[in-house]
Amino acid sequence: MNDRLLRAYQVMATIVGLNLLIVMAGFIGKYATDAGSWWNRNQDAFLVIDQLHGFLFMVLIVLVARLTLREKWSWGYMLSVIVLACIPLVSFWSERRTTHRVHAGRQTASV
Repeated sequence: MNDRLLRAYQVMATIVGLNLLIVMAGFIGKYATDAGSWWNRNQDAFLVIDQLHGFLFMVLIVLVARLTLREKWSWGYMLSVIVLACIPLVSFWSERRTTHRVHAGRQTASV
């Protein structure tokens, strides 16, 4: 079965997760180093990356909501996916958990 919605979610969750790591690196680098460091000199670039991350996260929320409606998940599960997407590294585990849940639902429906 061709599932564009699931694939779009997987790609967006991965991009948002990687972007979150970059945002966190910039934040930590800014406050953990001296004022003249590379991190502080490039804060404008990190601001752009941060803003892009916010836009991509909103796209991810829309995809999660669409998956929730299609798969008939509870609102609690949907909120857990969104909250877990805000935690660096845990966001990747959340994407895999959600993908497995979609595949498990299909196996149950096809039996």
